[in-house]
Amino acid sequence: MRRRLSVIAGVVAVLAIAPVAAQFGLYQLPKNDFIWRWGASREDGKQTGFADLDLQGTESGFHCHLTARLRAAINMGPGETRQLENDLRTRLDFIYAASQEMNYLDQMLSLDWATLDCKRPEATPVSEEKKAERESAAREKMLRELERRRAKQNDADK
Repeated sequence: MRRRLSVIAGVVAVLAIAPVAAQFGLYQLPKNDFIWRWGASREDGKQTGFADLDLQGTESGFHCHLTARLRAAINMGPGETRQLENDLRTRLDFIYAASQEMNYLDQMLSLDWATLDCKRPEATPVSEEKKAERESAAREKMLRELERRRAKQNDADK
């Protein structure tokens, strides 16, 4: 009986976690710069023709540039192309959304080529002087906030 309850509890826990993982998009990105390719450019990296989609986005500290050329045979007008660009550009999970959309277009044979080039910018070292300035400014702000709260509390007590 006890074993059965633990098994049931385990199954319930797994079922409860699955929707959360899907909702928050738990996936792992590379740690360094990367380039993903779809369509004809996947094997040789060659891209012919001008890009129909050309946009930039960010996610998890990466700055990404997506370029893609759609096949001439598909029925996607300039308005639909702009809408797709805007939809992708405004996504907080840009890399995920772009890869999902490019995978879909590639599977539907609507994509000539696409490239997602993501780079993680180098952190600029902060001098000790600037670091000390930031810390003192933060300390002063904290002290002002504490003083304001104390004054507010004293007014409330009266």
